[in-house]
Amino acid sequence: MRVSLFITCLVDQLWSAIGVSTVEVLRRVGCEVQFDERQTCCGQPAFNTGYRSEARQLAERFVRTFEEKRC
Repeated sequence: MRVSLFITCLVDQLWSAIGVSTVEVLRRVGCEVQFDERQTCCGQPAFNTGYRSEARQLAERFVRTFEEKRC
């Protein structure tokens, strides 16, 4: 099974070992892990702090990136 992995910017910046461990677990159970290095913030922090327009732009970019990489 192929999976596309999204690592949140918070995990990437604060708890990067979680991302590494996630890949290890997925591989251990037989998954082929794809990680698109074009990933950026999904916009949630901006949305949560009231920057709706900026959040929307980030979310739209996030969706486009993952749609291009469909398994």
